[in-house]
Amino acid sequence: MSQQERTSTETALVVNPNSCGGLTGKNWKELYSKIKDIFGENPYAVFSKKPGQGTFLTRDLLRKGFKEIVALGGDGTINEVVNGFFEEIVVESQISTHKLDTHMLGKQNHWESTRVSHILKPIDSDAIMGVVPAGSRNVLAKSLDLPDGIVECCQRFVNGKPQKIDVISALTTRISTGKPGTDAKDHSEGVITRLFLNAAEIGVGAEIIDRSKKIRDKVKSRIVSTISSVIATLPTYGSNLCEVSIDDGRQSLMLKMTMGVIANGSYLGGGFKAAPNASVSDGLLDVTILKNSGSFKMLDGFADMRGDSEQTFENNDIYCTQSKKVSIRSKERDITVTVDGEPIGILPGTFQVYPNVLTLKF
Repeated sequence: MSQQERTSTETALVVNPNSCGGLTGKNWKELYSKIKDIFGENPYAVFSKKPGQGTFLTRDLLRKGFKEIVALGGDGTINEVVNGFFEEIVVESQISTHKLDTHMLGKQNHWESTRVSHILKPIDSDAIMGVVPAGSRNVLAKSLDLPDGIVECCQRFVNGKPQKIDVISALTTRISTGKPGTDAKDHSEGVITRLFLNAAEIGVGAEIIDRSKKIRDKVKSRIVSTISSVIATLPTYGSNLCEVSIDDGRQSLMLKMTMGVIANGSYLGGGFKAAPNASVSDGLLDVTILKNSGSFKMLDGFADMRGDSEQTFENNDIYCTQSKKVSIRSKERDITVTVDGEPIGILPGTFQVYPNVLTLKF
Protein backbone atom coordinates (compact mmCIF):
# COMPACT_ATOMS: atom_id res chain seq x y z
CA MET A 1 0.00 0.00 0.00
CA SER A 2 1.57 3.28 -1.08
CA GLN A 3 1.05 6.56 0.70
CA GLN A 4 -1.10 7.68 -2.26
CA GLU A 5 -3.36 4.62 -1.95
CA ARG A 6 -3.95 5.16 1.72
CA THR A 7 -7.13 6.96 2.79
CA SER A 8 -7.12 9.90 5.18
CA THR A 9 -8.22 7.73 8.12
CA GLU A 10 -5.77 6.82 10.89
CA THR A 11 -7.77 3.70 11.77
CA ALA A 12 -7.08 0.25 10.33
CA LEU A 13 -8.84 -3.08 10.82
CA VAL A 14 -6.96 -6.37 10.97
CA VAL A 15 -9.68 -8.85 10.03
CA ASN A 16 -9.74 -12.64 10.17
CA PRO A 17 -12.23 -13.55 7.41
CA ASN A 18 -12.42 -17.12 8.74
CA SER A 19 -13.78 -16.02 12.13
CA CYS A 20 -17.38 -16.77 13.07
CA GLY A 21 -17.09 -19.99 11.09
CA GLY A 22 -16.20 -18.05 7.96
CA LEU A 23 -19.20 -15.73 8.18
CA THR A 24 -17.00 -12.65 8.69
CA GLY A 25 -15.49 -13.04 5.23
CA LYS A 26 -18.69 -14.25 3.60
CA ASN A 27 -20.71 -11.27 4.87
CA TRP A 28 -17.85 -8.74 4.78
CA LYS A 29 -19.43 -6.29 2.34
CA GLU A 30 -22.53 -5.87 4.48
CA LEU A 31 -20.55 -5.87 7.72
CA TYR A 32 -18.07 -3.26 6.47
CA SER A 33 -20.94 -0.98 5.49
CA LYS A 34 -22.19 -1.05 9.10
CA ILE A 35 -18.67 -0.48 10.45
CA LYS A 36 -18.22 2.59 8.21
CA ASP A 37 -21.47 4.05 9.52
CA ILE A 38 -20.29 3.62 13.12
CA PHE A 39 -16.77 4.94 12.54
CA GLY A 40 -17.95 7.84 10.42
CA GLU A 41 -15.08 7.20 8.02
CA ASN A 42 -13.67 4.49 5.79
CA PRO A 43 -11.29 2.49 8.01
CA TYR A 44 -8.58 0.72 6.06
CA ALA A 45 -8.98 -3.09 6.24
CA VAL A 46 -6.44 -5.85 5.80
CA PHE A 47 -7.14 -9.57 6.01
CA SER A 48 -5.23 -12.16 8.03
CA LYS A 49 -5.69 -15.42 6.15
CA LYS A 50 -3.14 -17.71 7.82
CA PRO A 51 -1.76 -18.22 11.34
CA GLY A 52 0.69 -15.54 12.47
CA GLN A 53 -0.09 -13.14 9.64
CA GLY A 54 -1.95 -10.73 11.93
CA THR A 55 1.28 -9.88 13.74
CA PHE A 56 3.14 -8.87 10.58
CA LEU A 57 0.15 -6.96 9.19
CA THR A 58 -0.13 -4.97 12.43
CA ARG A 59 3.55 -4.04 12.46
CA ASP A 60 3.34 -2.98 8.84
CA LEU A 61 0.31 -0.77 9.51
CA LEU A 62 1.94 0.89 12.52
CA ARG A 63 5.11 1.60 10.56
CA LYS A 64 2.99 3.17 7.83
CA GLY A 65 1.59 5.61 10.41
CA PHE A 66 -1.80 4.22 11.39
CA LYS A 67 -2.59 5.25 14.96
CA GLU A 68 -5.53 2.97 15.74
CA ILE A 69 -5.44 -0.75 14.98
CA VAL A 70 -8.63 -2.73 15.59
CA ALA A 71 -8.44 -6.53 15.76
CA LEU A 72 -11.58 -8.17 14.36
CA GLY A 73 -11.53 -11.91 14.91
CA GLY A 74 -11.22 -14.59 17.56
CA ASP A 75 -8.87 -14.71 20.55
CA GLY A 76 -6.05 -15.98 18.33
CA THR A 77 -6.34 -13.03 15.94
CA ILE A 78 -6.47 -10.57 18.83
CA ASN A 79 -3.35 -12.17 20.29
CA GLU A 80 -1.52 -11.82 16.96
CA VAL A 81 -2.39 -8.12 16.79
CA VAL A 82 -1.13 -7.57 20.36
CA ASN A 83 2.19 -9.14 19.39
CA GLY A 84 2.31 -6.86 16.36
CA PHE A 85 2.34 -3.77 18.57
CA PHE A 86 5.80 -4.73 19.86
CA GLU A 87 9.13 -6.03 18.72
CA GLU A 88 11.48 -8.01 20.91
CA ILE A 89 15.07 -6.92 21.36
CA VAL A 90 17.51 -9.52 22.67
CA VAL A 91 20.42 -7.96 24.56
CA GLU A 92 23.49 -9.97 25.52
CA SER A 93 25.80 -8.66 28.23
CA GLN A 94 28.95 -10.07 29.74
CA ILE A 95 29.01 -10.71 33.47
CA SER A 96 32.37 -10.82 35.19
CA THR A 97 32.92 -12.65 38.46
CA HIS A 98 36.00 -13.34 40.58
CA LYS A 99 36.58 -16.50 42.55
CA LEU A 100 39.33 -16.82 45.16
CA ASP A 101 41.85 -19.58 44.42
CA THR A 102 42.51 -21.24 47.79
CA HIS A 103 45.71 -22.85 46.50
CA MET A 104 47.25 -19.46 45.68
CA LEU A 105 46.48 -17.04 48.49
CA GLY A 106 45.32 -13.69 47.26
CA LYS A 107 44.97 -14.74 43.59
CA GLN A 108 41.55 -14.51 41.98
CA ASN A 109 40.37 -16.36 38.91
CA HIS A 110 38.37 -14.27 36.41
CA TRP A 111 35.16 -15.76 35.03
CA GLU A 112 32.86 -14.37 32.37
CA SER A 113 29.36 -15.45 31.46
CA THR A 114 26.71 -14.10 29.13
CA ARG A 115 23.38 -12.75 30.38
CA VAL A 116 20.58 -12.64 27.81
CA SER A 117 17.81 -10.07 28.35
CA HIS A 118 14.57 -9.85 26.38
CA ILE A 119 13.29 -6.27 26.05
CA LEU A 120 9.92 -5.22 24.64
CA LYS A 121 9.94 -2.21 22.37
CA PRO A 122 6.65 -0.67 21.14
CA ILE A 123 6.47 -0.07 17.40
CA ASP A 124 4.64 3.19 18.17
CA SER A 125 4.15 4.08 21.85
CA ASP A 126 1.27 6.43 20.94
CA ALA A 127 -0.72 3.83 18.97
CA ILE A 128 -4.08 2.57 20.24
CA MET A 129 -5.54 -0.92 19.95
CA GLY A 130 -9.19 -1.90 19.68
CA VAL A 131 -10.81 -5.30 20.22
CA VAL A 132 -13.83 -6.49 18.23
CA PRO A 133 -14.33 -10.18 19.10
CA ALA A 134 -15.69 -12.37 16.33
CA GLY A 135 -14.65 -15.85 17.44
CA SER A 136 -16.39 -18.83 18.93
CA ARG A 137 -15.17 -18.31 22.53
CA ASN A 138 -14.21 -14.61 22.86
CA VAL A 139 -12.62 -15.16 26.27
CA LEU A 140 -10.69 -11.88 26.38
CA ALA A 141 -13.89 -9.98 25.59
CA LYS A 142 -15.50 -11.59 28.65
CA SER A 143 -12.55 -10.60 30.83
CA LEU A 144 -12.81 -7.02 29.50
CA ASP A 145 -16.60 -7.03 29.92
CA LEU A 146 -17.17 -6.16 26.27
CA PRO A 147 -20.66 -6.48 24.77
CA ASP A 148 -21.71 -9.31 22.46
CA GLY A 149 -21.78 -8.62 18.75
CA ILE A 150 -19.42 -7.03 16.23
CA VAL A 151 -21.51 -3.91 15.70
CA GLU A 152 -21.90 -3.34 19.45
CA CYS A 153 -18.15 -3.69 20.03
CA CYS A 154 -17.37 -1.27 17.19
CA GLN A 155 -19.70 1.23 18.85
CA ARG A 156 -17.97 0.60 22.18
CA PHE A 157 -14.59 1.31 20.57
CA VAL A 158 -15.75 4.57 19.00
CA ASN A 159 -17.25 5.80 22.29
CA GLY A 160 -14.58 4.30 24.54
CA LYS A 161 -11.68 5.95 26.31
CA PRO A 162 -8.04 4.93 25.85
CA GLN A 163 -6.73 3.04 28.88
CA LYS A 164 -3.24 1.78 29.66
CA ILE A 165 -3.17 -1.95 30.32
CA ASP A 166 -0.58 -4.61 31.15
CA VAL A 167 0.92 -7.11 28.73
CA ILE A 168 2.40 -10.46 29.77
CA SER A 169 5.29 -12.17 28.02
CA ALA A 170 5.68 -15.94 27.95
CA LEU A 171 9.18 -17.27 27.26
CA THR A 172 8.82 -21.03 26.64
CA THR A 173 10.61 -23.89 24.96
CA ARG A 174 9.93 -24.44 21.27
CA ILE A 175 9.14 -27.98 20.12
CA SER A 176 10.81 -29.38 17.01
CA THR A 177 10.11 -33.12 17.31
CA GLY A 178 8.15 -35.40 19.59
CA LYS A 179 4.74 -34.69 21.08
CA PRO A 180 3.75 -32.64 24.15
CA GLY A 181 2.87 -34.94 27.00
CA THR A 182 5.50 -37.57 26.18
CA ASP A 183 8.53 -38.31 28.30
CA ALA A 184 11.05 -35.47 28.26
CA LYS A 185 13.60 -35.84 25.46
CA ASP A 186 16.19 -33.68 23.76
CA HIS A 187 13.74 -32.35 21.17
CA SER A 188 13.59 -28.69 22.05
CA GLU A 189 14.85 -26.08 19.63
CA GLY A 190 15.56 -22.77 21.32
CA VAL A 191 12.91 -20.62 22.92
CA ILE A 192 9.87 -18.69 21.76
CA THR A 193 8.51 -15.45 23.20
CA ARG A 194 4.80 -14.71 22.95
CA LEU A 195 2.83 -11.82 24.40
CA PHE A 196 -0.71 -12.18 25.68
CA LEU A 197 -3.47 -10.17 27.31
CA ASN A 198 -5.71 -12.73 28.97
CA ALA A 199 -4.13 -15.94 30.27
CA ALA A 200 -1.61 -18.72 29.80
CA GLU A 201 -2.67 -22.28 30.61
CA ILE A 202 -0.18 -24.96 31.57
CA GLY A 203 -0.75 -28.69 31.98
CA VAL A 204 -4.08 -30.44 31.59
CA GLY A 205 -6.00 -27.37 30.35
CA ALA A 206 -3.34 -26.63 27.73
CA GLU A 207 -3.20 -30.28 26.66
CA ILE A 208 -6.97 -30.33 26.10
CA ILE A 209 -6.68 -27.21 23.92
CA ASP A 210 -3.77 -28.68 21.97
CA ARG A 211 -5.57 -31.98 21.34
CA SER A 212 -8.77 -30.15 20.40
CA LYS A 213 -6.99 -28.08 17.72
CA LYS A 214 -5.38 -31.18 16.24
CA ILE A 215 -8.74 -33.00 16.11
CA ARG A 216 -10.37 -29.92 14.54
CA ASP A 217 -7.98 -30.19 11.60
CA LYS A 218 -9.90 -33.36 10.70
CA VAL A 219 -13.29 -32.74 12.33
CA LYS A 220 -14.43 -29.14 11.89
CA SER A 221 -16.96 -29.20 14.75
CA ARG A 222 -15.65 -27.34 17.82
CA ILE A 223 -18.06 -29.18 20.11
CA VAL A 224 -16.95 -32.61 18.86
CA SER A 225 -13.25 -31.72 19.03
CA THR A 226 -13.55 -30.28 22.54
CA ILE A 227 -15.51 -33.22 23.95
CA SER A 228 -13.16 -35.70 22.28
CA SER A 229 -10.06 -33.99 23.68
CA VAL A 230 -11.53 -33.85 27.20
CA ILE A 231 -12.38 -37.56 27.09
CA ALA A 232 -8.93 -38.41 25.75
CA THR A 233 -7.00 -36.23 28.22
CA LEU A 234 -8.67 -35.69 31.56
CA PRO A 235 -9.24 -39.21 32.95
CA THR A 236 -5.61 -40.28 32.46
CA TYR A 237 -3.74 -37.01 33.00
CA GLY A 238 -1.51 -37.08 36.07
CA SER A 239 0.15 -34.37 38.11
CA ASN A 240 3.81 -33.65 37.37
CA LEU A 241 6.60 -32.58 39.68
CA CYS A 242 7.44 -28.94 38.94
CA GLU A 243 9.78 -26.32 40.34
CA VAL A 244 8.14 -22.90 40.67
CA SER A 245 10.03 -19.66 41.31
CA ILE A 246 8.08 -16.52 42.21
CA ASP A 247 9.74 -13.12 41.54
CA ASP A 248 13.24 -14.52 40.98
CA GLY A 249 13.30 -16.61 44.14
CA ARG A 250 11.20 -14.51 46.52
CA GLN A 251 9.36 -17.77 46.97
CA SER A 252 10.38 -21.18 45.63
CA LEU A 253 8.15 -24.24 45.52
CA MET A 254 8.41 -27.86 44.50
CA LEU A 255 4.94 -29.27 43.85
CA LYS A 256 2.93 -31.76 41.81
CA MET A 257 1.10 -29.59 39.26
CA THR A 258 -1.97 -30.71 37.35
CA MET A 259 -2.87 -27.34 35.86
CA GLY A 260 -1.45 -23.84 36.06
CA VAL A 261 -2.89 -20.49 35.03
CA ILE A 262 -0.91 -17.26 34.62
CA ALA A 263 -3.62 -14.63 34.27
CA ASN A 264 -4.10 -11.02 33.32
CA GLY A 265 -7.85 -11.46 32.80
CA SER A 266 -10.33 -13.34 34.97
CA TYR A 267 -11.78 -15.90 32.57
CA LEU A 268 -10.72 -18.97 30.64
CA GLY A 269 -12.68 -20.77 27.92
CA GLY A 270 -16.23 -21.80 28.72
CA GLY A 271 -16.68 -19.00 31.24
CA PHE A 272 -14.31 -20.70 33.67
CA LYS A 273 -13.35 -17.98 36.19
CA ALA A 274 -9.90 -19.11 37.24
CA ALA A 275 -8.55 -15.74 38.44
CA PRO A 276 -11.36 -13.75 40.11
CA ASN A 277 -8.98 -11.08 41.42
CA ALA A 278 -7.17 -10.49 38.13
CA SER A 279 -7.00 -7.02 36.61
CA VAL A 280 -5.51 -6.01 33.26
CA SER A 281 -4.03 -2.85 34.76
CA ASP A 282 -2.71 -3.71 38.25
CA GLY A 283 0.86 -4.53 37.19
CA LEU A 284 0.60 -8.07 38.56
CA LEU A 285 0.27 -11.65 37.36
CA ASP A 286 -2.38 -13.80 39.01
CA VAL A 287 -0.87 -17.26 39.46
CA THR A 288 -3.15 -20.21 40.20
CA ILE A 289 -1.93 -23.81 40.36
CA LEU A 290 -4.08 -26.89 40.79
CA LYS A 291 -2.08 -29.61 42.58
CA ASN A 292 -2.25 -33.33 43.18
CA SER A 293 -5.35 -33.99 41.13
CA GLY A 294 -6.62 -35.29 37.84
CA SER A 295 -10.22 -35.54 38.89
CA PHE A 296 -13.36 -33.79 37.61
CA LYS A 297 -14.26 -32.94 41.20
CA MET A 298 -11.09 -30.92 41.72
CA LEU A 299 -11.63 -28.97 38.50
CA ASP A 300 -15.05 -27.98 39.84
CA GLY A 301 -13.42 -26.81 43.07
CA PHE A 302 -10.81 -24.90 41.06
CA ALA A 303 -13.54 -22.80 39.43
CA ASP A 304 -14.93 -21.84 42.84
CA MET A 305 -11.56 -20.87 44.35
CA ARG A 306 -11.30 -17.37 45.81
CA GLY A 307 -7.88 -16.06 46.83
CA ASP A 308 -6.75 -13.04 48.79
CA SER A 309 -5.63 -10.36 46.33
CA GLU A 310 -2.75 -9.23 48.52
CA GLN A 311 -1.47 -12.44 50.05
CA THR A 312 -0.45 -15.89 48.94
CA PHE A 313 -3.30 -18.36 49.27
CA GLU A 314 -2.55 -22.05 49.60
CA ASN A 315 -4.35 -25.20 50.69
CA ASN A 316 -3.72 -28.88 49.99
CA ASP A 317 -4.93 -28.69 46.41
CA ILE A 318 -4.70 -25.09 45.19
CA TYR A 319 -1.90 -22.53 45.25
CA CYS A 320 -2.75 -18.92 44.43
CA THR A 321 -0.62 -15.77 44.53
CA GLN A 322 0.15 -12.54 42.70
CA SER A 323 3.60 -11.64 41.39
CA LYS A 324 5.46 -9.77 38.69
CA LYS A 325 7.34 -12.77 37.37
CA VAL A 326 7.06 -16.54 37.66
CA SER A 327 9.23 -19.33 36.27
CA ILE A 328 8.10 -22.96 36.07
CA ARG A 329 10.22 -25.99 35.21
CA SER A 330 9.01 -29.57 34.87
CA LYS A 331 11.11 -32.20 36.60
CA GLU A 332 9.41 -35.18 34.94
CA ARG A 333 7.83 -34.81 31.49
CA ASP A 334 6.97 -32.33 28.77
CA ILE A 335 4.13 -30.00 29.79
CA THR A 336 2.18 -28.05 27.19
CA VAL A 337 1.77 -24.26 27.40
CA THR A 338 -0.92 -22.23 25.64
CA VAL A 339 -1.51 -18.47 25.62
CA ASP A 340 -4.92 -16.96 24.82
CA GLY A 341 -6.05 -20.39 23.63
CA GLU A 342 -3.09 -21.05 21.29
CA PRO A 343 -0.42 -23.74 21.94
CA ILE A 344 3.05 -22.19 21.87
CA GLY A 345 5.46 -24.75 23.38
CA ILE A 346 6.40 -26.56 26.56
CA LEU A 347 8.00 -25.86 29.91
CA PRO A 348 10.40 -24.56 31.11
CA GLY A 349 8.68 -21.20 30.90
CA THR A 350 9.06 -17.73 32.35
CA PHE A 351 6.12 -15.33 32.54
CA GLN A 352 6.60 -11.62 33.22
CA VAL A 353 4.23 -8.67 33.38
CA TYR A 354 4.96 -5.39 31.59
CA PRO A 355 2.78 -2.79 33.31
CA ASN A 356 0.84 -0.20 31.30
CA VAL A 357 2.69 -0.70 28.01
CA LEU A 358 -0.34 -1.01 25.71
CA THR A 359 -3.12 1.52 25.15
CA LEU A 360 -6.47 -0.19 24.67
CA LYS A 361 -9.62 1.70 23.79
CA PHE A 362 -12.74 0.07 25.19
